Amino acid sequence: MIKKTLTVGLGAALLASAACNNDALTDANKNPNAPETVSADLLFSTAAVSSVRTIRGTIEITPSTFVHWPQYLAEYQYPEISYYQFRPTTADGWWNTFYAGPLEDLQQTLKQATAAQRPNQIGPALVLRSWVYSVMTGMWGDIPFVQANRGDEGNIAPKYDTQQVIYDSLLKNLADANTMMSASAGLGFGSQDPIYSGDIAKWKKAANSLRARLGMNLSKVDPTRARSEVAAAVAAGGFAANSDNAQITWPGDGIIDNPWYDNQKEGIGTRDDARFSVTFIDTLKHLSDPRLAVFARPVQDPNCGTTANCVAVTAGNYRGMPNGLLAGDAGNWGTRSSRLGPQVFSAKQPSYIMTYAEYSFIKAEAAERGWITGSAAQFYQDGIRASMAQWGVTDAAAITAYLAQPRIAYAGGTAGLAQIGVQKWIALFTQGFEAWSEWRRTGYPNLSPAANARTANLQIPRRVIYPQTEQSFNNANLQTAISAQGGDALDKRVWIDK
Repeated sequence: MIKKTLTVGLGAALLASAACNNDALTDANKNPNAPETVSADLLFSTAAVSSVRTIRGTIEITPSTFVHWPQYLAEYQYPEISYYQFRPTTADGWWNTFYAGPLEDLQQTLKQATAAQRPNQIGPALVLRSWVYSVMTGMWGDIPFVQANRGDEGNIAPKYDTQQVIYDSLLKNLADANTMMSASAGLGFGSQDPIYSGDIAKWKKAANSLRARLGMNLSKVDPTRARSEVAAAVAAGGFAANSDNAQITWPGDGIIDNPWYDNQKEGIGTRDDARFSVTFIDTLKHLSDPRLAVFARPVQDPNCGTTANCVAVTAGNYRGMPNGLLAGDAGNWGTRSSRLGPQVFSAKQPSYIMTYAEYSFIKAEAAERGWITGSAAQFYQDGIRASMAQWGVTDAAAITAYLAQPRIAYAGGTAGLAQIGVQKWIALFTQGFEAWSEWRRTGYPNLSPAANARTANLQIPRRVIYPQTEQSFNNANLQTAISAQGGDALDKRVWIDK
């Protein structure tokens, strides 16, 4: 990203110095279909779509990481990622996509919106940027932040900021965004906003809900700060219903579709190597969860043959495969483990930034810890009901029966926190990065490391390694960050995971 910005700038300077000083000729050489500047409206719209497609698509969908590490899915054809064999080139692609894509667009959006003094554009841009940076620092820890995307100012080797500094900034940005936005604050993004169509009241709720998420992320490393941030965010007003969900609902027209539809063979993609993890399937079956029939499909072959660690099921039933099998063993599970349900990869299925269900579970945990007032049990039930509705489970009797089960009925205390953690994990399906982050923070659900784990300590990864490109273009700052965090390996912990 930094190289690209500098190259474009130098190229423009050379062209300007070589061109003759003739206004008529200059005007004649302008391409009306390649404008020199792009409006904040279009920049924001592009950033919103690209950030969601990257976070809920590129870094998640098989054969990527964040459906495997939280043990939603497993791989039966290309199992390396299931046992944590992470390719450095993958990190290169993610890093460059973030900085050169949505973050660059949002940087330019904020410049234009600030110059025009438009708080109803600044606010949504800050919320979206905070989400993207929260994912990046969640993966890598220390990253360029303050000096990032400033190649046009001559900074081609930005220093890395600590995760603590980044979190301080993001939490302040979200609080400021909520304060500055209002119905009377002037022009927003209107129809160019693919998330809320310019609804400022909903953007305020999104700012506060995301602040609650990031505040709760501090519960291990700084519980006092976590308490104050979550309490302030809830008091300011977060999501109140599924209609508040921060999401992109895809047109599903074959051009702009759900990223899972674009990826899967039954959509318009080529992939059919994803099968459900035994961890996820067995949890849903054990709880008699009505979402199982939405998320997954019955196995094609209910028998096991000679496949190891396979339990025969009746026809029309569900079964997951173990994570981390080597290629030979994994290949036996193609017809013996459940595939994704049609709704998951429907062309119009929304991609979620954050949902009312997740926010309800945050409030449930905060209430159980005594950080906010209200009933933890009620917030917990709100989260389950919201997730059911989000995925189209509308059978009121089935939901009531589900909530009444002794395993589901809220127990309170430590047991209650475990219940919140498991239900939040279920509700975060297709938002795998958040589920992985929650597992790092809480230990829920109680995941066992995959077989044949390639991490140094044979455990589930706690972070993503830095991209190799940084060694070539920003190595001094990279090495400082690596040293400060105790190394660059999948088993190292970022600051919020200490």
